[in-house]
Amino acid sequence: MADEKNVGGMLLSFLAGTVVGGALALIFAPLSGSETRQKIKATSLDVRDKTLEKVEAVKSEATEMVERGKGKAAGIKSQIQSAVEAGKGAYTQKKSEIMPESEEEE
Repeated sequence: MADEKNVGGMLLSFLAGTVVGGALALIFAPLSGSETRQKIKATSLDVRDKTLEKVEAVKSEATEMVERGKGKAAGIKSQIQSAVEAGKGAYTQKKSEIMPESEEEE
């Protein structure tokens, strides 16, 4: 129980320190309020643009990976179909070797 109270107190102290530090930073900031707001706006727009670029890059890469996967799947499907056809051919050939046509009709 004592540890939980200490953690809560430490967290409250940290948050209070953050608020006080932020307030002091605004009071002693070298820029005026309008300059600070402009700087914040420019930074947020820059972050937004970079985020959108990253999202587009990830989207493009994901699309490319899906297309490569589709290509590989099509290749595997083709190989399986070829193997099935070869198996059917081998089965038919062995069947005709084992059972001549005259026996098949009976």
